[in-house]
Amino acid sequence: MPAHALLPAVNRLLQQVEEVSGLPVAVAQQADLGTLATVRPATEGYQAHLIAYRDADEASSYHVAFEAALLLRIVQVPPEQRVNLTEKREAREKVVAQVEKMFKGSIGLAQARQAGLRFYDGLMLQLRSTGPGLWADRWLFEQLPELRGLQAAVLQGQVQQNVPCLNAEVDKMSPAAVVKASRAMNAAYAFQAAELVGIPPLAIPYQAAGFEALARELIALTRAEPTTADPDREIIDGWAEKLGLSRWYVWKTP
Repeated sequence: MPAHALLPAVNRLLQQVEEVSGLPVAVAQQADLGTLATVRPATEGYQAHLIAYRDADEASSYHVAFEAALLLRIVQVPPEQRVNLTEKREAREKVVAQVEKMFKGSIGLAQARQAGLRFYDGLMLQLRSTGPGLWADRWLFEQLPELRGLQAAVLQGQVQQNVPCLNAEVDKMSPAAVVKASRAMNAAYAFQAAELVGIPPLAIPYQAAGFEALARELIALTRAEPTTADPDREIIDGWAEKLGLSRWYVWKTP
């Protein structure tokens, strides 16, 4: 679906990002993308923002709008204050060591190390994206009501896709700290999605698993009034504190 086929509300949002940032926003399909959509803010070497999406279907309008909402937050942070969440070697190696211990004798050390790295990297990606993502979903619900039909389908699909993480078998194959934090973030996503689409049963699996209180605390952090110029960093740091992940990463300038 080329950019001109995006829903009018999405094109208006893209125009808003361009007006705020003073730079153009390019939208392109990328069939081999590992996720449904992604955003790459402009750099000194490339003076345009890029939003890429994977599937040329109707839902792509929502995926592009979601990335545009995140981009709108990013471009409002002063350039000199922008930072990236970066891995912390000690935390990464601790996860790797736990995985090596779990699978000792059943798989080789090289395989165990790769698995540990995937657990660590996956959790950091989830931490970096889920909290700001909850803010973006809620902002789109409030600001672009024309997208609510697509949004409902996307949110319900993602919640259903995440539910298997509650399977007891996952505990036997994953480091406990990683599983607990990941489930809590999925729970926050499920509880907010249930509220936005008006389907409370979406959150029942996480409620039954005992995650409601923590999930609601995480959601509240995404709704708090920012106290700094980088509200996404505030959300991520707040989530990390609640999840026991504050020492798992560092912030670095690009």
